[in-house]
Amino acid sequence: MRASLASLLFAGLCLIPAAADAGTRLDSIKQKGTLTCGVGANVAGFSVQDRNGKWSGFDVDICRAVAAAIFGDPAKITFKPIDTLERFIQSPDIDLVLRGLTWTFNRETRADLRFGPIIMYDGQTFLVPKKLNVQTPEQLAGKNICVSTDAEFGPQLQSYFRARNLVLKAVVKEKRAQAEDAFFAGQCDAMAADASELAEAVIAKAPHPEDYTILSQQLTKEPLAPLMRKDDAEFFDVVRWSVFALIDAEELGINSTNVERMRSDANIEVKRFFTPPPALAAGIARDWTYRIVKSVGNYGEIYERHLGEQSRAKLARGMNRLWSNGGLMYAPPVR
Repeated sequence: MRASLASLLFAGLCLIPAAADAGTRLDSIKQKGTLTCGVGANVAGFSVQDRNGKWSGFDVDICRAVAAAIFGDPAKITFKPIDTLERFIQSPDIDLVLRGLTWTFNRETRADLRFGPIIMYDGQTFLVPKKLNVQTPEQLAGKNICVSTDAEFGPQLQSYFRARNLVLKAVVKEKRAQAEDAFFAGQCDAMAADASELAEAVIAKAPHPEDYTILSQQLTKEPLAPLMRKDDAEFFDVVRWSVFALIDAEELGINSTNVERMRSDANIEVKRFFTPPPALAAGIARDWTYRIVKSVGNYGEIYERHLGEQSRAKLARGMNRLWSNGGLMYAPPVR
């Protein structure tokens, strides 16, 4: 949900530049030799810069996949911290934003912007200590739940509990960071926020992350997607097919460790993946799918590395599993 971005969206509408001719954004990226990606300044699990200036995270790797498609080199990328949509609108040099933004009708139609494919099916849920053995939201009736007022968490929580005749005991804080601190200090039995934000909290603040769990049930639907200006159809195609390639690669069993071997696999769908029809966009190399997987891996690798089992959060994939595994992740085939 990322309320800081959402709350300032409409304040910047009057600053939106006129749409450029198709192709100019991608041409500009090629000419400057780098993709400029707007990300959160310090969002654990999604976009963090270390003391040496190196960026890492889920959003960072999605950006690198796009750079790999354009240049064949994921390092040809510039990351710019961005906390509000107003800044994106005022900064024409930022080509793409990955900042935990929910794809909504208003954000896409009231501004001259365009969302790419969904990269995470997010939603409001609860962070709880494992020792409480809470398995469902209903078990939180009558228990203290930390919640902040800097997003719509409170009203959604009230609506959910009221509809089920459950007793809600909300411990209200002004900022999400304050709610996190109160929860980890033991002032609450649970904390309510989007699953991605709860994962961020566990990674950044939990003294013993193994002591906590994020419930799988979600109260809301928050489809997160990359955001661009509506100024270049070719660049839009590059972004969305870069994301699709990450998902398709996982479904086909292609990953960063076997990508060289899989290039010679006899499976017809695998062959099609590595030899897509030409003209993704002008100047894009024919082997763009290979370059993406070689650079950052497939979607599952990115997820597990930063949010899943290889991370402190251990956030279950849930709806972000492949469709073939009971999730919602599904992409048009590269053929």
